[in-house]
Amino acid sequence: MVILIVIFLLLLIPAATWWFGLWNNFLTLINFLIAALFASSYYENIATKLIEAMPDYAKLCHFLALWILFVLSFIVCRIVTEALSPFKMRFDIYTEMVGRSIFSLWIACVFIAFTLFSFHMAPWHPDAFQKDVESYTLGIGPDRMWLGFIQSRSRGALAASLEPGIIVGHGTPSTHPDDAGLDVRVFDPGAKFIDKWHAHRAYVSQVNGFK
Repeated sequence: MVILIVIFLLLLIPAATWWFGLWNNFLTLINFLIAALFASSYYENIATKLIEAMPDYAKLCHFLALWILFVLSFIVCRIVTEALSPFKMRFDIYTEMVGRSIFSLWIACVFIAFTLFSFHMAPWHPDAFQKDVESYTLGIGPDRMWLGFIQSRSRGALAASLEPGIIVGHGTPSTHPDDAGLDVRVFDPGAKFIDKWHAHRAYVSQVNGFK
């Protein structure tokens, strides 16, 4: 099932974006990266509020919060981009063709990594996705690459204070040796994200009697 979804995205996204050209695809990639990073870094507090608002759907709230924040962030980024760059840059035919092909494929690869990351929080049966927590999805682990990227940014450009705010809740200092001296919220400092959500999916499956 997951492989079919990945193949579908790998075919659909380049086919849909290639026609928009090099410049548009470049801007789309930047907008997507910003929106996906923002959503991946700050969805947890939104999920907590969703759980409080609709406790009957608690098992879906983290997955929904991530995608809601991503969509809203992407729309805002796109609006700002269109305002700042109202004119399309033109390139010679060879640069244009190669560039639009590279960027359309790049967009697909990043989208797949983000999507697989989100699948960990979806109410799948534990055997339906990442059955073995030590395995690598698709053999290369795009979701693990995205997790590592988010973690690195949470120590840098997207570092958030430990104090609670509108977007982020109250944080606790990381106990990982690499984070010594950092007064920021580090995303998944112990690299337990996959294990945690695999256990959560197993619990949900048991409670709901999923086959």
